[in-house]
Amino acid sequence: MTPCDFAQYVRQVREKLQQLTEEPVEEKEINYGRQLKVRKGPDTVNLALYNGKKGLKQVWSGKVSPLQDQCRNALGEGDTASSGAISPALEPGGVTLLAGKPGFDGLWCGSDESGKGDYFGPLAVAAVCLDLAAARQYAAWGICDSKALTDGKIRLLAEKIRQTARAHTVLVLKPRFYNQRYAQLKARKQNLNHLLASGHIHALGRVIQQVPECRFALVDQFTRHNAIASTLETGFPGLKVYQQPKGEADMAVAAASILARDAFVEVMDQLSAQAGFPLPKGGGDQATAAARKLVREQGKDVLEQYVKLHFANTGKL
Repeated sequence: MTPCDFAQYVRQVREKLQQLTEEPVEEKEINYGRQLKVRKGPDTVNLALYNGKKGLKQVWSGKVSPLQDQCRNALGEGDTASSGAISPALEPGGVTLLAGKPGFDGLWCGSDESGKGDYFGPLAVAAVCLDLAAARQYAAWGICDSKALTDGKIRLLAEKIRQTARAHTVLVLKPRFYNQRYAQLKARKQNLNHLLASGHIHALGRVIQQVPECRFALVDQFTRHNAIASTLETGFPGLKVYQQPKGEADMAVAAASILARDAFVEVMDQLSAQAGFPLPKGGGDQATAAARKLVREQGKDVLEQYVKLHFANTGKL
């Protein structure tokens, strides 16, 4: 499986697991694959996904618990390593998942986010508007889901996207404001999915305002129920919003994922300079250790400037 296809597979699995808990599913790189960590209450489940010569492989670890059963059931047989249902839903040579949709005219926008599973750093949401000619050029450049690309490659591609997209926008919620916003949502008994939905709505709305003739939008589906489509379609009559799992197979969504990741990395670099040492990405033990070091050197009050406080890592400090 190509790196782009594997990244799409990992993302699909992660999004299904995320529906089981309000705590962000953590993701980190391991040899030959990615590891996902799911937490719910006292239970923790680890799932390693490997992309080897013999194909995909899943390895579960952690104590047998109701949460592990829920995770296995959520993935089902269709997401096991032997499944053939994980390839991108694009025709050969295709650049958009909207091809064949009623009335599709070759102009559309897509959105994606970065940072939702990272303890340190911001939440970034980006949207990009493309036509088919630009999308084909993006495919030739090797644009795909940002998880399959290095930070250096992302930086180069992000600049190309900014120069060539019909329109683009990036919204960045730095930790201090992220924590304030999350606390407000929690007080209303809402969660991270509501924060993500709000980001996608605002990012797509800004792009559509720049290109009012754009009548189609695609969002990588991260939860079954949200107000993205209804809000945008009400605010922009004539707009049709689609939400689809593995949306990053679409070139507009992939381009948005690159802009969002580029913005995330830029803020992480700023925060690392502010902290005086490199801050790790992800939400695992390295992030917890870095936060402990930060607290020792600068005090616990500075955490809100660096991390997403609702992550389980905070309780381990």
